[in-house]
Amino acid sequence: MNTTIRRGRVLGALLIAAVLVGCNDFISPTDLNPNAVPTATVDQLFTGIQVNTFYFSESQIARIASLWTQQMAGTDRQFAILDTYRLNEEDADGEFSALYTGGGLIDLRDAIGQAEESGRHLYAGILKIYEAYLFGMGASMFGDIPYSEAATEGIDAPGLDTQAEVYATVQSLLDQAIVDLGAGGAGPGSVDMNFAGNAANWTAVAHTLKARFHMHWAEVNGSSSYQAALAEAQQGIATSAGNWRAIHSTASTENNLWYQFMRDRSGYISSGDYLVPLMVAENDPRLPFYFSEASTGGYVARDSELSLTGYGAPDFNFPILSCAENAYIQAEASFKLGNEGGARTAAKAGLACQEAMWNVSLAALSSALDAKSGTALFEEIMKQKYEALFLDMEAFNDFKRTCLPAITQREGGMPARLYYGQAERQSNPNVPAPAQQPARNTNDPNSCS
Repeated sequence: MNTTIRRGRVLGALLIAAVLVGCNDFISPTDLNPNAVPTATVDQLFTGIQVNTFYFSESQIARIASLWTQQMAGTDRQFAILDTYRLNEEDADGEFSALYTGGGLIDLRDAIGQAEESGRHLYAGILKIYEAYLFGMGASMFGDIPYSEAATEGIDAPGLDTQAEVYATVQSLLDQAIVDLGAGGAGPGSVDMNFAGNAANWTAVAHTLKARFHMHWAEVNGSSSYQAALAEAQQGIATSAGNWRAIHSTASTENNLWYQFMRDRSGYISSGDYLVPLMVAENDPRLPFYFSEASTGGYVARDSELSLTGYGAPDFNFPILSCAENAYIQAEASFKLGNEGGARTAAKAGLACQEAMWNVSLAALSSALDAKSGTALFEEIMKQKYEALFLDMEAFNDFKRTCLPAITQREGGMPARLYYGQAERQSNPNVPAPAQQPARNTNDPNSCS
């Protein structure tokens, strides 16, 4: 079957399935649909895994993160409530389930097994990167989660691995992936929507993802996390052509999820209270790619919507991991390790990635880096990263770690984690009720309030 046709059909089916999450325990493989095809090829599984990962990176968690970091603003219905930090266990239910089903862990374990059994180590390495992304980001948002016992035959109520255990497993998985990528064997070819199985591109992605996850523990581990992150990022994504993206097209079944949301829920979310005035004050040339002009002209917080020629275009391919993020990881780590010159150079590399991505000049922001030192330089680096990681849930993790940029929080203070999905909590006695869940995750002990 033609890859594009197959991708479109699977995308449509999975996006519908993601909305219609049931109330069964979705972690146990014994709960799979008995009417489903009993076996699938590794290529078929990988197509679904990619689409599920694209969904996870762009859906409700990303929307919530964008509201709380004030890149966007909730202006109607439940999103006006989320904007004021009122959260419940249904708000990210579909995303929690996406870790496990419909292209999540169950399919990943099947696909990796098939790839390894047939000696397709390159293919297995790419699949391990997808698993690492899902579970590293899942642990960053939810904390302790089912992992080592999840998707295991005979275990209907998997226990929760600690957040530290999940990250350790994920880092080990990425190490395995890097080895696999150099071990050869047939890759996915055109089934890989990003790099057609290119080992060098995926190796860079693995290193950047390892760097991101090391940064997630810097609030606790300090210098050791910064040193590890810097070492990995130096081997990571170096150009915008190497960005790992969620792939979309103008076909209705393949539109990006932000476009679909703004089309179907117009007015529920609009431009953010902090980001828009910041970019307007800087006369930032990326503004037309981020937002449309407001009804009164210009770019106005809570009035502008996503740009239909940029992030809001139906076929915009959202960065999941980018050379800009990779460069700003190096900038933050270098600064924290006492190397201001290296931090400034790395941040300018982040700007160069953004210039290449949008074909604009960000010379004014480069000059701002030259004009600052000490704390002011660090604040500028984190502000620039916040602007570059538009609509990426990683901006929320950055804020939790650094308390930057200096967002004025809503009354009561920003939540530090999401509630577990309701469906799994109702069927798995190991998942605590919302009132018994921790307010903060282990890697984020300090509040920014």
